[in-house]
Amino acid sequence: MTVNTIIEKAKQALGITALNPMQNKVIACWTETHDDLIVYSPTGTGKTLATAIPALLVINDQAQAPQVLIIAPSRELAVQTHGVLKKLSPLTQSTCCYGGHNSGDERLSLASKPMIVVGTPGRLLDHINNNHIDTAGVDTIILDELDKTLELGFSDEMHAIMNHCPTTARKILTSATMIDTLPNYVKLNNCHTINYLKSSALMTDDRITLWNVKAKDNDRLSCLLQLLYSIPDERTIVFANTRESAEQAYKFLTARKMSTALYHGALEQIEREKAVAMFNNGTVIVLVATDLAARGLDIANVRHIVHYELPLTHETLIHRNGRTARVDATGDAYLITTLNEPLPHFVEQCRIFNHHSPENNKISHITTIHISAGKKEKVSRGDIVGFLATHASNLEANEIGTITIHDHYSLVAVPAAKAKETINSASPFKLKKLKVKLSIAKPILRFARS
Repeated sequence: MTVNTIIEKAKQALGITALNPMQNKVIACWTETHDDLIVYSPTGTGKTLATAIPALLVINDQAQAPQVLIIAPSRELAVQTHGVLKKLSPLTQSTCCYGGHNSGDERLSLASKPMIVVGTPGRLLDHINNNHIDTAGVDTIILDELDKTLELGFSDEMHAIMNHCPTTARKILTSATMIDTLPNYVKLNNCHTINYLKSSALMTDDRITLWNVKAKDNDRLSCLLQLLYSIPDERTIVFANTRESAEQAYKFLTARKMSTALYHGALEQIEREKAVAMFNNGTVIVLVATDLAARGLDIANVRHIVHYELPLTHETLIHRNGRTARVDATGDAYLITTLNEPLPHFVEQCRIFNHHSPENNKISHITTIHISAGKKEKVSRGDIVGFLATHASNLEANEIGTITIHDHYSLVAVPAAKAKETINSASPFKLKKLKVKLSIAKPILRFARS
């Protein structure tokens, strides 16, 4: 495919009218030079798309081994990157490898010699060491969010992976913050740096309003509750500094019947997947998370960011706030402080937010149904729509909401009032000759069992 063809496919697949300046610059440098690239650009500015297009441009359909290796610091970013690639070029063979994912499924996928392999450092190195990935033909390496990779301590794994790859491979590095010293395993050739960290065209500061919310009686949880009552019923992420604080806030809000999900690194992969899917499809309105959710998640239309606990660094503030005001949207960010707690020195132009009487209880009218079959069972969105439209006696086809298909299960958003009857009426029937189990999806299994 030509670059213009891929760009047109990207606009159609992602619903955008044009690439932004950073994306255009990356593609121009990639196609017009033979340089390696370092791309500095803020969170939420489309670095994934900017690197996906070059990845597709180098593909040789006749090759019998991986040609592009994309290394991401987290499962979430790996999955997002792989999803973008599949949207842009469904017929290009690619696979995604990460911890918490069935390694047997990954081995089967790798055996088909995909052209592009996306994955996290640990899982990729495991497959390379076990000869599941032949790196000899890799001619393009993308080190996505390298700053986060370094922060998470993957240096040993990265060094080992790069030692397995040809030194002639062309590289793209992306980062949302400046990297003072690149690790020696990167080994760039004729490097060209693209820096949009302070570009006015991509800045979100003028589209985000910062608010300071004072916690009366130093009660941060009650302040959080009143704040959520006071702001409109729009998609909201609440950030905490630790898993324990996130769980405390999650339990507090769910006990008060708010539609809430939890997201942090100690949860099982399936719980994290469900939390994101149910937040995206409208089943839950509030996502309580650690900073793991500040980067790499495919979440759209977030209007409110709540700093339940203050960010410890300016970079953390930027990454958290980068979840809202994406592309050309606007957003609000709220920083909760106790009475004698100062705002961080890096927070500027912060207005005072005053609570008013409760109006919004954050209760969703959408429920997610879990179906026990997914991609590996060859189930498609069309299969699920047809199954429910035919067998769910009370559900109209236009009432079927977002469908998310994972390896061995699928999630479907439906009106909450019709969820139980949908399950009861459709359960006796088979989906593509498969006997499947339908149930109400619970975002956090451990709390559902307690």
